[in-house]
Amino acid sequence: MSEQVKMDAKAEAERLKSKAQARKKSRYSTSKLDKWKTELLLLRAEGVTLEGLQIWLSEKRIPCEISTISRWLKKNLEIK
Repeated sequence: MSEQVKMDAKAEAERLKSKAQARKKSRYSTSKLDKWKTELLLLRAEGVTLEGLQIWLSEKRIPCEISTISRWLKKNLEIK
């Protein structure tokens, strides 16, 4: 006959939650776009598209995806 394994489910769940929390990556404190905050916000206020901002950044040798620019703008326009 096989033996039944006794397990404390609550304790096991807490252990797994703490391990999962420890594995999560910490967020970087600054974005590479923060250096250009004033310029990006001024250009956006003048109606420059996300693609236009991406082109402007690439001219400054800052490779950046449009989705990154979009998320950065959402975060920084809320702060105003």
